[in-house]
Amino acid sequence: MGLTSTTGLFNAAAEIYGVDDPVMIKKPRQKFNFSVFMEIDSAVQLTNAQRGKGFVFDKVSGVSLPDYQYNVTRLNQYNHQRFVTTRQEITPASFSFYDTVDNHWQDLLTDYSSYYYSQGLKETTFATNAINPQVDTPSGLKAISANGRFFFPKIVIGTVDTPTSGRTITMTNCMITNVAHDRLEYSDGNPIMWTVSIQPEHVAFANT
Repeated sequence: MGLTSTTGLFNAAAEIYGVDDPVMIKKPRQKFNFSVFMEIDSAVQLTNAQRGKGFVFDKVSGVSLPDYQYNVTRLNQYNHQRFVTTRQEITPASFSFYDTVDNHWQDLLTDYSSYYYSQGLKETTFATNAINPQVDTPSGLKAISANGRFFFPKIVIGTVDTPTSGRTITMTNCMITNVAHDRLEYSDGNPIMWTVSIQPEHVAFANT
């Protein structure tokens, strides 16, 4: 760019982040420019099938992207400490969903629970006589076929960088590890939230 700039005689920040470039591709990404796309396995029976099995979930407040831990072990090489890598671990991503009146996330959560667990999150009847040697209960895991193992085979978090480019973070084979509902309080007028941790098997970055 040279010594002169439209932001002054010389501005180091403008030079580094490309403020005066025709298209600003050197700037930091902004947190609010994101979207969440969810793909649901074809074997799943949804409460509301009209939403489809591949959609942008537009009722999300925020996302904490997964972290990556690289395990390192220490070895002794002739009294010299050496460090070698062992494995890469991916931590769960955390999503904050709005608890909307149309029950968008609530329906997905109940469908998820019904898919993996017999009792799900719906009304059920438990055994009342535990003395009977033939106790029957609707609780427990369901048998899931191998080709439909993951309720969420893919969740894509996209960011918008410029009008024509962006980045996608694709989480593959995702499973819910924790769901926390909000605290209700008479003195609080903020929207009710769901906080959900989702564990992927793999994460892939791609520039679009």
